[in-house]
Amino acid sequence: MTMNNESFDTLVQLKQDGKIGWCELALRSEHAAPYIQWCDDHGVEPDDNNAELYLEQTEEKLYGDEPELVTV
Repeated sequence: MTMNNESFDTLVQLKQDGKIGWCELALRSEHAAPYIQWCDDHGVEPDDNNAELYLEQTEEKLYGDEPELVTV
């Protein structure tokens, strides 16, 4: 089901257009394998609710820990 030939931005646009849900976005992106592992680790089946949670947590890890730039 993984189709890594689509960019994440393209998949986000499909989600915003209502053509795919969170789960499909996760499974069609480069996050597919880690998301499936995350589901296994948490004892849940992939669905839109936990896919949204997973992607939000992943984004937070990627961008949330960046220190703010201080200009002098």
